Amino acid sequence: MPIRDAIRVFFTVLRNRALVRVLFAFQEFSAAEAAVWIAVSVFAFQRGGATVTGLVLVAQLVPSALVAPLGATIGDRMRRDRALGLGYAIQAATDVVLAVALWKAPPLAAYAAAIVASCAITLTRPVHNAILPHIAETPEELTAANAASSSVEGVGVLVGPVFAAVGFAIAGPAFVVAVTAGFMVSAALLTFRLPMHHGAEEPEPERIDPQGVVADAVAGARELRHEPGASMLLLLGGAQFVVVGLLDVFYALLAIELLDVGESAAGLLAAAMGVGGLIGAGASIVLVGRRDLTPAMQLGLVVCGASLAAVGIVVAGLAGAIVFLIACGAGRTFFDVAARTLLQRSVPDEMLSRVFGVQEALVMLGLAAGAAAAPLLIAGFGSRGALVVAGVLLPAVGLAAWPQLRLVDARATEPGPEVMALLRIPLFAPLAQPALERVARNLEHLSVPAGTRVIRQGDPGDRFYVVEHGRLSVEADGRAVAELVDGDQFGEIALLRDVPRTATVTAIEPTELLALSRNEFLGAVTGSRPSASHANEMIDRRLDELGREE
Repeated sequence: MPIRDAIRVFFTVLRNRALVRVLFAFQEFSAAEAAVWIAVSVFAFQRGGATVTGLVLVAQLVPSALVAPLGATIGDRMRRDRALGLGYAIQAATDVVLAVALWKAPPLAAYAAAIVASCAITLTRPVHNAILPHIAETPEELTAANAASSSVEGVGVLVGPVFAAVGFAIAGPAFVVAVTAGFMVSAALLTFRLPMHHGAEEPEPERIDPQGVVADAVAGARELRHEPGASMLLLLGGAQFVVVGLLDVFYALLAIELLDVGESAAGLLAAAMGVGGLIGAGASIVLVGRRDLTPAMQLGLVVCGASLAAVGIVVAGLAGAIVFLIACGAGRTFFDVAARTLLQRSVPDEMLSRVFGVQEALVMLGLAAGAAAAPLLIAGFGSRGALVVAGVLLPAVGLAAWPQLRLVDARATEPGPEVMALLRIPLFAPLAQPALERVARNLEHLSVPAGTRVIRQGDPGDRFYVVEHGRLSVEADGRAVAELVDGDQFGEIALLRDVPRTATVTAIEPTELLALSRNEFLGAVTGSRPSASHANEMIDRRLDELGREE
């Protein structure tokens, strides 16, 4: 897609009020997440130094990794705007408890509250990623929304530490966390009753059964086996956060040991990654409308890894380190936008929140693994060698994953005009954008000569048909009842009611058809409440036309 058209799509994101509300709430979430993380780190450091701080951070990450897949199931068990608002509200409540604990409670109680608050954070990001396809109107807008999410997250990551620094000066860590609770209340209100589209009206469960939640989480993990390459996308996402975890340690190493510019420069180096993230999110505009995302992901990994390795090989001053870390952050974010978009296109919508919950767990484990591995890499390869090894990690994993990524990319390629044809059909219009793309990919093109009988009354139903171009006659019990032209569809009654064909359809002239198999059709239509409702209405009309009752 030309850059001018891509920019136009970004402006459509800004005109989509639901997307703006979701993105603004996500920015508040990102700033609060960074501020709370720093507040807890400072609190722990003041009471136990670096060792206690490291233990507290790992203690927050490991339980969060276990909770993430379970908590993400709420995004597939209720309307996703309600699930998102609930996640923000729970985070607000846990932040209030944490603020009180940091203010008055003993350190162990404060650390326990920090673990609970960290687990609450994992409820949000999976549902945020899963709700975007229900709000974006086109595949291009979905990619733009993902890029915008990375941009606002980058802003949040920059704003959060600045706010934390100001808050510490005013009243300390407890004050910082108390204010972030207000951010989360605002985020919950912003996401209340969003005007969603595309199959959003899913029924809510009457109650949340703990066993059902576990079963749903397991089903989300198992779904990855049915989507070639999707599991590799998640592993790559986790691998990039191993590098982020390494960098959390390497910032201090760079500032104090390699560059000898003092510990205060560690924050400046971390901010450079944040600035790079904003640049990478802006550069991802070139991904809007792009069908092949694997090369873009590989480019992001190479830029990220090579820049980090360059810090260890050639950097001798603070300015050079900042430049390379900006490039590293840009490459990481560029990869993240492409990978997230591809995952949304590849996984069935009813499983999407749970799959992103698995990704959230891998993020937490990646951060913990990176923080734990950093001292080992430094001991084994030296300070500069550790940076080089970390830089080689991502491109190497990406290269090994190339065949599987190409496979998932090929399956998820945007199908183009077929999507527009489906959007004109009430049965499919309510589907989420990725689900609509999957249906379009499974359509089979058929060329039918004049006089060909496409379906015969009394035969079993095996396909659903859409008329691309041409004209067909419909006969029931030997009498003509209708003609079908461009955009019309037929064959749904036998599939949905599990009955023999109710009419005979014959091509009057050479006709082009789109055909969808029984299983694919039923999976798409019956999996969406609005689609099923439209199907029942359509069948009632067709039966009236045929002069029959059910």
